[in-house]
Amino acid sequence: MGDLATTGPQGRQDSRNPETNVRDSASIFRFGLSERLVHWWTVATFATALLTGLAMGSEMENGNLFHVHVAAVFAMGGGFVLVLIFGNTLAVLRFVRDAFAPERCDFEFVARILTHPFRRTGVKWGKFNLGQKGLAWLLLASLTGIIVTGINSWQTDGDAAGPHTTAVIIALVLLGIHVFMAVVNPVTRPALPGMIFGRVNRSWAVHHHAKWVEAEDLRSARDESGTRRP
Repeated sequence: MGDLATTGPQGRQDSRNPETNVRDSASIFRFGLSERLVHWWTVATFATALLTGLAMGSEMENGNLFHVHVAAVFAMGGGFVLVLIFGNTLAVLRFVRDAFAPERCDFEFVARILTHPFRRTGVKWGKFNLGQKGLAWLLLASLTGIIVTGINSWQTDGDAAGPHTTAVIIALVLLGIHVFMAVVNPVTRPALPGMIFGRVNRSWAVHHHAKWVEAEDLRSARDESGTRRP
């Protein structure tokens, strides 16, 4: 359960986290193995549920696709629970908190946009910015909509498939936005290695997530000073 191994932002070794005990001042540790597993498992099962839902349309009698569709939804939740049990529980819970919970900087951004809409806000973001959190909430809402409308459609033998199909299309658009931001958009694309290998370029992180980097620097400095005490 100790996979959230963290080398400090300056490349210092963190004895609590053996996974990243590698000196590398050009990069900073961002996601542990458990967080990456949760992310990729969710993306894979979510995409499977969406694509099979679209393929079925209103034909609920398509047995094979229907079973895969339902299994993907259950597998999504089951995989999350398994990682919580057998992985780094605290790291996963922190990941969920960081991705969904609002921070002071989020409110500062909204306030500055409302008062000075044409100026740069100068807000220092945490691990995730307001746009990323907003997309996470929208994806969660769309997933909830898919489940609720799917159950309703199943109970009516497909007669109420319209809302379910709409929910699936909305979720597919949102997932497409997520993929575009991760793979295509040059501003956010440098974050992708963090979700694959666990680390991102430090200069990119300082520019886009300065508050998070500062917190990592402070925590790493405290850890190092603690190990040096006689």
